[in-house]
Amino acid sequence: MATTRDDLERSLAIQDADALRLILDASEVDARGATTAPELAARIADAIWWNYCTPLGYVVERSSFEDVVRHVARRLKVADRVDPDLPVWDQVDALTRALVAEIPDDGISLSALDDTTRGRLSFSWLPPVGMGAGAGTSFVTRWGLGKALALFKTPVGRLLPLLPGVGPWVGTIRAGMSAVHLVAGPLGIALSVMSLNSALGANYYRLVPLVLGVGALRPSAVEEADVVADPEPATV
Repeated sequence: MATTRDDLERSLAIQDADALRLILDASEVDARGATTAPELAARIADAIWWNYCTPLGYVVERSSFEDVVRHVARRLKVADRVDPDLPVWDQVDALTRALVAEIPDDGISLSALDDTTRGRLSFSWLPPVGMGAGAGTSFVTRWGLGKALALFKTPVGRLLPLLPGVGPWVGTIRAGMSAVHLVAGPLGIALSVMSLNSALGANYYRLVPLVLGVGALRPSAVEEADVVADPEPATV
């Protein structure tokens, strides 16, 4: 069963408030006024999802904590040491032990990781740059085709169908250009959005300390608490 953000929050909410605050401090995440354990737990869970997801992914919020842990394990090349068949609490514990030999007293910050591991957190600009280039090409294509279609509306353009060698092709060319012209604009917008969304992807510099901090805390699954009514007073 997938572990949701609410599940993680409930599991952290019963932990010591000082330990939870240490996770935020080591990850350089603002507590935003949170002081109690439930408030700090909510802040940590929200920060993990925000720093893992792209903006669009955060809005959709379909990712589980299992997804986050496995993604970090693959990114840091220790997936072979994290058994995906175990409960997520055991997975995040194994992930933490694979990356940090000894838990520092001041929490797990990036400085607790070795140079090779920190090097794996670098962001690649190639995917967003590629999509951004595609968006630019699409916009240019739309602009160029718009100019070509405008030509057909001028006096010269209206004469083109009358030319023996050109006339039979004018209708086909104009129809094809119109179709591409209609698609190119929306395609450019879509590629621009995807490029920005990709560029604003996972923030590993905050995500990794957050996840490892949870792993060091070693929480466990917690179900919703049942509200127990006060017993009726005894009658004499």
